[in-house]
Amino acid sequence: MFYMNKFMKRLLTIVSIATISVSLVSCGQAKKDSASSNTIIVGLDDSFPPMGFKNSKGDLQGFDIDMAKEISKRLNKEIKFMPYNWDGIIPGLKQKKFDVIISAMSVTAEREKEIAFSTPYLNERQVVVVKKDNTSIPSPDDLKGKIVGVQKGSTSEDAIKDTKSTYKDTKLYDENIAALQDLKIGRIDAVVVDELVARYYIKEKADTYKVLDKAVTTEPIAIGLRKEDSDLKNSFDKIIKDMQQDGTLAKISKTWFGEDITSSK
Repeated sequence: MFYMNKFMKRLLTIVSIATISVSLVSCGQAKKDSASSNTIIVGLDDSFPPMGFKNSKGDLQGFDIDMAKEISKRLNKEIKFMPYNWDGIIPGLKQKKFDVIISAMSVTAEREKEIAFSTPYLNERQVVVVKKDNTSIPSPDDLKGKIVGVQKGSTSEDAIKDTKSTYKDTKLYDENIAALQDLKIGRIDAVVVDELVARYYIKEKADTYKVLDKAVTTEPIAIGLRKEDSDLKNSFDKIIKDMQQDGTLAKISKTWFGEDITSSK
């Protein structure tokens, strides 16, 4: 009996030490800066063309996908994409479900309270699209008395909330493509839309539409990171600036938008 008790005590001691050791290793890994990992996991919305979306084969493609792959090459790290519900993408980042958010995320004061952002790589603009031959609407200020189309529930609708009372009428659409079609046949005078969407849809139709130079609103777009991952943020900042200077971002932009929209406007 004495021998058995002694044996059990020793066994329990060994198990306890092993458990503590595993816990310490796990804690150390959890606290490690993501910059030290050989793999970067990217959280994104995979249903937002042309930034990140699946093609007919189910493969991810888009501006953000191409940019993320180029960043991974320059960091000499493997990259993995994790599609995630947009409503929960910031909590997912903070809970370490993935390392960064690369998904056309606008930098806002509200978001900056929770996460850090890289240097911006695009300027998110709400723009006005008119027919190519239109000369009566040279800027958003000239929408007064006009019929304007906008996607309901979108940030574009938010962008015109203070000025739509001056329009002759505001028509709401389920999809931007329907608004553009109505613009083409003359049912409306202009469409207010996210520039990223506008450039993508009309890049092959430059003889039909044009985007006004002056934007309705502007917000920078950047990569979202955890606030504690300062080393990773510094690495991303440097690479984005290098890609801006060497023309890589402009090249990716021309692939998806038909022109360079990465420079400040």
